[in-house]
Amino acid sequence: MDQLLVDEPLHSKRIVTDLFANPQNRWIGFPEDIRVHCADEKCVGVRHHHKRHSSNPFATDQSELYAFAEYACTDCRTGVKIFGVRATLSSGSRGICIKIYQEPAFGHPIPKRLFQVIGETNRESFLQARRAIARGLGIGAYAYYRRIVESTKFDLIDSVLEVARATNAPASQISALKAAQAERQFSKAMEALRDASAIPAVLLVEGHNPLTLVHDLLSEGIHGLSDRDCLKRVQEAEVILCEIADRMQIALTDRKTVKAAITSIMNRQQKSETEKPTPSEEPTPSKMLDEPLS
Repeated sequence: MDQLLVDEPLHSKRIVTDLFANPQNRWIGFPEDIRVHCADEKCVGVRHHHKRHSSNPFATDQSELYAFAEYACTDCRTGVKIFGVRATLSSGSRGICIKIYQEPAFGHPIPKRLFQVIGETNRESFLQARRAIARGLGIGAYAYYRRIVESTKFDLIDSVLEVARATNAPASQISALKAAQAERQFSKAMEALRDASAIPAVLLVEGHNPLTLVHDLLSEGIHGLSDRDCLKRVQEAEVILCEIADRMQIALTDRKTVKAAITSIMNRQQKSETEKPTPSEEPTPSKMLDEPLS
């Protein structure tokens, strides 16, 4: 049940061993605690959520039950998640459960920099893809993602090049990125950048080049994949794209912070140098003794 609530999109169906906490009154056994993302400004990350309330199950017929559960973030105490399920008892406490409702909508949080990476022109396609993922429509989401990557393929390389320049990457790395940027075919550009050393280390995801990860996930034709395969691939592609955006944001923000600190230090040193008295102006011991004590 925990996996169904946290990791699966709407309309996902799972056999749950302990679906019913009390098979006699058919009370649905929602987990007491889950770990999900909290969007509150005090958290903005995966946090522990505790079940605050679950509804009495209600039935439309003899076989199906409906119930809702509300979870509150234990850190900020304001973030709330609500889930709705439809359950069918099979035997004992075992049953089939389908997630039918989730608020806020299913999906990873969108990093602030993501639309700078994929381009504002792809905002609507990305949001449509997320809606398709939330409804478990794998083929539809896959088609949107293919369109996004196809139209923004060289913008992704531009974003990586920006980070490389900002972090003082080696000249060979910048040359390789420029060469990939000039390549007309995206598949050839990705092959040229397949080696992990081709991009700044700060952007590597578990030691892998995220650009080639996304390319490999979405390179297969849509007709060769099932709806479930498409859904799994786009969910993974979304994770990688969001990770790229997060890492770029951190890299560029950290670089700005470092540059600001260095500028402040240098300005302070220059000011100190200009305020130093010249040798002729330096007070002699006799003059210092003549001066009144403060």
